[in-house]
Amino acid sequence: MNEVRKLLRSRFPGLHARIEQTLIEAEARYNRQAKQAPSEFLLEHTRRTAAIAHKIATMERVDALLPVLVALYHDAGKFHEGEYHKDDVAEEEHAAILAERMLAESGAERADIEAVGSALRALYDDRLPCVESCRIVQDADRLDKLGALGVGAFFTKATLRGRGLVDALVHTLSRELSYALAAPRSMLTETGQMLAREQTPKTVAFFDELLHDLERWGIAAFERRTLLVEGDFRTRGGARVQKTQVTIVMPRDCPDCEAPLELTHRCERGLKCEMLKARFACQSCDYARDISFCLPVLA
Repeated sequence: MNEVRKLLRSRFPGLHARIEQTLIEAEARYNRQAKQAPSEFLLEHTRRTAAIAHKIATMERVDALLPVLVALYHDAGKFHEGEYHKDDVAEEEHAAILAERMLAESGAERADIEAVGSALRALYDDRLPCVESCRIVQDADRLDKLGALGVGAFFTKATLRGRGLVDALVHTLSRELSYALAAPRSMLTETGQMLAREQTPKTVAFFDELLHDLERWGIAAFERRTLLVEGDFRTRGGARVQKTQVTIVMPRDCPDCEAPLELTHRCERGLKCEMLKARFACQSCDYARDISFCLPVLA
């Protein structure tokens, strides 16, 4: 992260501190309005993503400035006006508008401002071309969710949302493992693919061991199911995909009455992605849980 600060200070003195302060204030405002405890999760994730983007750019032998700028702004629109996904405008659009204004105020060249804005808008809009900076930051963002870093972020986010251990696994482990298993095929740079192949087994091994220990001690029993979801999907490069694979982690039996659980699912188009919506419900009592997440997008 020191390399990120050094790079920004050499090109745009004061900008790095302004970006970080903007992120701190946005999350603080959201926490106040949502009546949540203070946190700096957004700032820490942004710092990690920028550091990883700098590393990827260096390994790919490209100038790290634009990828680092895109990484620093990539979540800057997440808490627009103190709300989380308040409107129908993608958070990357809010981030791009903010970045373009701040970069102009810092004296950046017009071409660089346009490149950062375009990369931010294309990050998760598969209708737009994702070129060098976009590709690097998309990989960096995904790599932050893998390995030990990803496990740490998983539990940090669960705590911020007030979820205990088992509750967090029920609601979000399906997404984490689906993304982890798809990661080597989702990365857009050769460096990202290599790093994902290193980190994915660490993620899977940790959660496998955790689920094993929960069952061993009689705390909770989970099972992993593989779903082949059919649809008219596209890779980031535009190729058609008729099936995609996701992993669902769910209680083996109903936690309340030990009866079997029925798993159902459907897909629908969200603001930025194809969403999987799954539900596991007890056939004998009122227990039911709904989960949803964006389907992994392959390169």
